[in-house]
Amino acid sequence: MRKNKALILWMMALLVIDSILPFAMKGTTANADETVYDVILKNGTIIDGTGAPSYQADVGIKNGYIYKIGDLSKEHGAEEVDVTGLVVSPGFIDIHSHADEDFLPSAKSSLTQGVTTEILNPDGFGSADITEKFELEEKGLAINIGAYLGFNAVWEEVVGESDRKATDAEIKDMQALIEKGLEDGAWGISSGLTYTPGAFAETEEIIEVVKAAKKWRTNFPSHIRNENDQVVEATAEIIEIGERAGLVPVITHMKVMGPDNWGKSVETIGLIDAAIQRGTYTAADVYPYLASQTGINAIVPNWAEDGGRQAMLERFKDSQLRAQITDEIEELILSRGESAADVYFPEKRQNLQQVADSQGVRPGEAVIRILETEGDIRTIYYFGKEEDFKRILQYPTVAVASDGGVSESASIHPRRYGTQPRVLGKYVREEGYITLEEAVFKMTGLPATMIGMTDRGLLKEGMFADITVFDPNTVADLATFDVPKQYSQGIMLVYVNGELALENGEVTGVQAGKVLKRTGNMPSRPESFSKDTKIQVKGKLLAIDGPRNGKKPSIHLLLNQEAYGDASGTLTFEDPANGIKIENVELGQVRTLEDNWANLTGVGVVDDSKEVKAFSIIIEKDDPMVAGKKATVTIRIEGGYEVKWVLVPGRVGIDSKANNNN
Repeated sequence: MRKNKALILWMMALLVIDSILPFAMKGTTANADETVYDVILKNGTIIDGTGAPSYQADVGIKNGYIYKIGDLSKEHGAEEVDVTGLVVSPGFIDIHSHADEDFLPSAKSSLTQGVTTEILNPDGFGSADITEKFELEEKGLAINIGAYLGFNAVWEEVVGESDRKATDAEIKDMQALIEKGLEDGAWGISSGLTYTPGAFAETEEIIEVVKAAKKWRTNFPSHIRNENDQVVEATAEIIEIGERAGLVPVITHMKVMGPDNWGKSVETIGLIDAAIQRGTYTAADVYPYLASQTGINAIVPNWAEDGGRQAMLERFKDSQLRAQITDEIEELILSRGESAADVYFPEKRQNLQQVADSQGVRPGEAVIRILETEGDIRTIYYFGKEEDFKRILQYPTVAVASDGGVSESASIHPRRYGTQPRVLGKYVREEGYITLEEAVFKMTGLPATMIGMTDRGLLKEGMFADITVFDPNTVADLATFDVPKQYSQGIMLVYVNGELALENGEVTGVQAGKVLKRTGNMPSRPESFSKDTKIQVKGKLLAIDGPRNGKKPSIHLLLNQEAYGDASGTLTFEDPANGIKIENVELGQVRTLEDNWANLTGVGVVDDSKEVKAFSIIIEKDDPMVAGKKATVTIRIEGGYEVKWVLVPGRVGIDSKANNNN
């Protein structure tokens, strides 16, 4: 819901800080003929990513930011697009991407799903040095990307591929790599404990390594060790690791595999619920298919892979070991699905039973032969029950993520082409599992808070203009397991950092994507949109590296925000040495973490020229990234201004509490 603007302005006038005039009276636009915005999306149905009910409004985009949401009928844009009947939402954030990096410059498979940001290196994969991903921006990006630091990659870098315990010295080396990865901008520490060599690490070892990330308040997204006959125990392990290491545990591509385990989502969801009740925020992500894709080695026992591929091939040459491995492969097949026919090879267009029959061998032997001659080929496993998926999807802290990412392959899991539209079409419009607002929240505001983003994931003033416009009546996935390379329909427009990247299902060729990096002041956190919030900040500011000459900067912030509502109040920030003075014109969204952290975006007049710019403010009551845990204020202003200050004798009050009326 959007508050009456006149009432907001009247309330602002009662406050002691300079009164705030309407946008059009600040010298930014004198009449309707003057161009104020680069783009105005007119008459759209706004679903803002918070989970709030939709409403009708226009959206003004300028310089890559969202400048204003409301009635813009008296203002003008260089381009004005009528989106009547369409939903205008934040760009979708895919927090589990195995993107084919060669296609990131075009990213058609993702843009046609409404995705504007993908986070790479899930499941513990990637390099122990995430800066390698930063080079991708030089080649051009059609969407934004970020990267996790992979626990498996760190373990392999230090310990290797053998099944052994890490030494104390190796633990310290891995902790140092964790710390460096976070300093470089990693969005969390991912792991894949079903994959070697991460599978060789014991729970206590993992906790010891990843606790190096505690002060960074980040997340630990993990492919659990076992998604079938030990799914409950494996889920509990990830929650324990996060809880004891001080990280947010995230169960990635959450599922329950195999007929003997169907229904156990009651227990795994119960574990998440219990963790949240005792104060450990826990989350998950899910994709909307009852089939997974990984390599064929997922049905090879871990001990057979000890030491890497060559060691595994040597074991295959031993007839006794080969027979044992064959038996164990077939046991693993039945723990995932009902038969070998549920193991499908998209590149062969055959299932495992068909391959085995054609060779006159058992399914386990057929797997070994494939590994010997072709290696770890792509494999789809049909595994699940609709009731488990529905229960997982409906849980409040479960986001939607593809476990796919950018691709142009014609023989791959259909989630690469259809994840988000499938949720919007099949599971919102057709099945009614969740509402449209809930679905958008699970693709935008929720994943953003899970990984710590502060400037994307919401359709609010001051946020980067990553925007997806779709037709709720026609949006749908078209990709199938037999013909996966079919682009989704119903995604009409996609803007990445304010530039049009997709129009009517076709990419424009614009490469406005950026490499996104996380900082220590961007904590993983629960959503706070459903809470009433009050913030009061007042005081002088000092640079982190010591005192400065001249008049000290200062901040005075006083605002209120009702659950699912807009922020109202006033802000004045002055930095005399740099000629900066912010007075807010449009406040966006306040987000909080308990009573210690808050973030606000908005658009304000930044100097005497009355020029309007987007800004973001992060407030820390006890900043763990600063010696002495002092109160800090980080100010970012469109155009490159970014400074972190220590708040000296002053006041910080953050009050965020549940609204029982919502």
